[in-house]
Amino acid sequence: MKLLSNQIDLYQRVMDAIVVGGSLPVAFWIYYGNLYWGDKYTITAIAAIPLFYLSAKAGNLYRANFVQFGEQQIQSLLFTWCLTLAGLLLMGYAFKSTHELSRITLGIYAVIVPVLLLASRLFSWRFIQAMRARGYGVRDALIIGTDNNALALAHSITTSPWIGIKLKGFVTLVDTYDNAVDSYGSVLGQLDALNELVSGNDVDIVYVSVPTAEREQLEAILRVLGNSTVSIFLVPDLYTADIMQGTWVTLGNVPAVCVIDEHSRGANAMVKRVEDLCIAALALLLLSVPMLAIAAAVRLSSPGPALYKQLRYGASGKPIMVWKFRTMSVMESTEEFVQATRDDARVTGLGRLLRRTSLDELPQLFNVLKGDMSIVGPRPHPVALNETYRSKIFGYMLRHKVKPGITGLAQVHGYRGETDTQDKMEHRIRYDIEYINNWSIWLDLAIIIRTPFSLLLSKNAY
Repeated sequence: MKLLSNQIDLYQRVMDAIVVGGSLPVAFWIYYGNLYWGDKYTITAIAAIPLFYLSAKAGNLYRANFVQFGEQQIQSLLFTWCLTLAGLLLMGYAFKSTHELSRITLGIYAVIVPVLLLASRLFSWRFIQAMRARGYGVRDALIIGTDNNALALAHSITTSPWIGIKLKGFVTLVDTYDNAVDSYGSVLGQLDALNELVSGNDVDIVYVSVPTAEREQLEAILRVLGNSTVSIFLVPDLYTADIMQGTWVTLGNVPAVCVIDEHSRGANAMVKRVEDLCIAALALLLLSVPMLAIAAAVRLSSPGPALYKQLRYGASGKPIMVWKFRTMSVMESTEEFVQATRDDARVTGLGRLLRRTSLDELPQLFNVLKGDMSIVGPRPHPVALNETYRSKIFGYMLRHKVKPGITGLAQVHGYRGETDTQDKMEHRIRYDIEYINNWSIWLDLAIIIRTPFSLLLSKNAY
């Protein structure tokens, strides 16, 4: 029995279709009992399935790393279902049929679907864990190499048994190696015995962690492995891995990797600008009274102005003045900036609440109307923070190819608030570059819808 990832994915997609399509009759029965089921309900139940799949694509619901049940999958699923409901409402409005459907039935439907979807995923996750523990679908692997990339891979394999890979050991390229190798597995031999090691250990997968500069050695390894039936994966060095985050393009017959490119140009720039203007204007219309109340509360709760402006970098690295509600008892200049930390004495009581909920960012809607910022984009860092990290993190300033945003892809993935380690900042930059490379209006809408969920779940802002 093999529990392959494509079989698990197919099972989950089929289960999702059954839940999305079959829950409406259940909701109808809960409210109406055995009364007549109309054609409009049938059409709605059928239409919900393709709408869910389209929304799932925008929400990255069926990502391979979502085999593990966790917070990101829950956020993605809730976003997908919210987008599906929005599509059903728009469809009903377009065909003038919303009055023919029971609001209570639809309300029950809206609640039970995400519950059942989450339950089916939790069941799948427990089932996979149980099967992996019994050895079903587990494949044996070797790692060629003992460098830092090889050790990082070994750590991921040994600490993630749910992925179904068992590390048999290492094949070394040199006589000496880091003692840390022993904590992940034994060294089975050296490269000259590779053929015997692969065949003698019944290996299914070989991971090759060889520097890309060692082309001759890499070719020799691939020639040996080419005479076997093992699956072969190349583990790139850190620099190559950064490059490979880009997109493959073909120029004539020549392939190239686009490390980063701005997709919101030309007509797309007009679409994004219209999107920004419409959403910012609507948000200001709806939030004008709460914003006035927040401004008054800031003035009354501590000495100082309600609004605070700070110099930050905008598109193309040009300076812009970003507006916020004041959350501190001090008004620091750009040169004096020190990032807020947990229990920071400078943050006022009201300011702590505003920062945790990101309500202090609401005045940036005016920055959006002015054209300095977008609703969605990489968050604008204080100038001092930019200068600290631009020389430490490869590609840091690439995030300034586009306008900064009030919310962004990094923020909905939990990277908001204090960046007290370089690792946190590197993850944030990776998401920023991913956003720039994959921009679409649908991605913007996905981020906007996911933002409230990320604010509720995040504990990093203070």
